[in-house]
Amino acid sequence: MKRWQAWIVPLIIILLITTYGVHHFENSNVENQTNPGESAVPGSLNHTAENHYTNTSEEGKGINNTNTMANNYSGYELLIERYPSLRNVLERARNVSEKFPDVNYPVRVFASIAERRNLTGAELSILNLTLHADLCYFSLNGTPRESYYVVSFSDLHPRGVPHLDCPNFTSPLPFVYYRGRGFQYYPVTASNWAYHYLKGEKVREAEAILNAMLPLRETRRFNGRPVALFNVYFAPPDTNVTPPWVSSFSQGMLAGLYAWLYNETGNETYLTVARELFNSFYLPLGEGGFVENTSYGLWFLEYPFRPDFLVLNGHIITMKGLWLYYRFTGDGRAVELFQRGVESVKRALPHCEANNWSLYAVNGPPAREDYHRLHVRLLVWLYVRTGDGIFLGYAERWNGYLEQRGLEPENITELLRADG
Repeated sequence: MKRWQAWIVPLIIILLITTYGVHHFENSNVENQTNPGESAVPGSLNHTAENHYTNTSEEGKGINNTNTMANNYSGYELLIERYPSLRNVLERARNVSEKFPDVNYPVRVFASIAERRNLTGAELSILNLTLHADLCYFSLNGTPRESYYVVSFSDLHPRGVPHLDCPNFTSPLPFVYYRGRGFQYYPVTASNWAYHYLKGEKVREAEAILNAMLPLRETRRFNGRPVALFNVYFAPPDTNVTPPWVSSFSQGMLAGLYAWLYNETGNETYLTVARELFNSFYLPLGEGGFVENTSYGLWFLEYPFRPDFLVLNGHIITMKGLWLYYRFTGDGRAVELFQRGVESVKRALPHCEANNWSLYAVNGPPAREDYHRLHVRLLVWLYVRTGDGIFLGYAERWNGYLEQRGLEPENITELLRADG
């Protein structure tokens, strides 16, 4: 009997959210798909006309300002001078960037950081990884036509995801392309792939991803406790946020996934990382955290650079990660955070619909159809986990909105069976 069987009856099932979807980032994350390789591409943080993330403040403008030192040629020179071990890949990237200028983006980002402080070991690894992904792709292909595109550079990849073979580069991690930003390592997408594998009992594939992420995490101490963060090093389209930033989505899901992997393998390293990720829930928002006290209660911010933008699906999916973490560790603190998140959803739901349709965020814009469907599924999941009829009532009503528009509704009976 595996360790986790003592905790789970039945085994918790997180929703793998349907099609690649785009919520905030238009075609944004891969969180809402049945198979990470199927359907539309997740991706660009620009919710088309709604521009949810646009921030016109001074924050982050340096990355795109052509007058800054950390731009293109001078950025390369700065990084080569400071980090000579990266000279080869940086010089190759500079040459390739003449034809494919998207390659310049990570150089600008990390040079901008290097102007302020030394890059960490994890940041150097991410820069090196990102440039190699760009070099591999652009050595075989032109610029993607899509504003968002996901590829794999490994034989281990979900069905439907394009796969590239390069002689000098391989990685089990997913890479997402955003127009103007090149191919990016994105912890949210990686967590979705790892969950997909674990749910399908493909432990080897999940472990490959989660192992590859270990050297990409930052560690620090807060209130005497070790904290792990999987930072994001690109500004979503239509935003001016200064990287790095961290998402509640990946922090919560990865806490649960590393705990799950520990229970599958017995490797104590995974349990340690899971605990350090869970500790990140106690970081203040102004110190790299992602939890906000709102008028609705505690809210887990998928995009902490917009603390007023309370994304419904990101909050609930973060709670799924907390639930997984509890199921595989028995840590009661996760239950407390989960319950507080539940109460916040209950208070916010009346402000998450208008004109017979759900809203992407609390008092926000209307959700796209794929996110509306995701909301129905998440609310069914919450009902199964809590037994609170409020969630099932909203799920059924929002499902009815699909029928009112002549769209095929979700199969709530099947969702109840699957989540139960």
